[in-house]
Amino acid sequence: PTVIEALTYRWHDHTTADDASRYRSSEEVEAAKQTDPIARLKRYLAAQGGWDEGREEALTGQCKQEVDAAVEQYLAAEPRAPETMFDNLYETLPALYRNQRDEVKAKGRRDE
Repeated sequence: PTVIEALTYRWHDHTTADDASRYRSSEEVEAAKQTDPIARLKRYLAAQGGWDEGREEALTGQCKQEVDAAVEQYLAAEPRAPETMFDNLYETLPALYRNQRDEVKAKGRRDE
């Protein structure tokens, strides 16, 4: 077993409705960038000869290909029925949600 405690800094707003600049300064954000664990690891690996721009470009390209393939697969998939949004919420769907699911399903049949 392994336990990893990962404490890091949140770079962006919590949501699109949040403006983090209201409660933290740009100086704070810039200072936090110096302790970013990903950037620190990258610098360390580069200093040890275990990472370089060529590897960075290769990995970035590979990741882009995988993401592009996943997007294409998603776009080619048939749309799921709206009532499936209730699937996998609970082991046993509560009555309130069963009723809502049934309403959504019935509306879908009327719209066809």
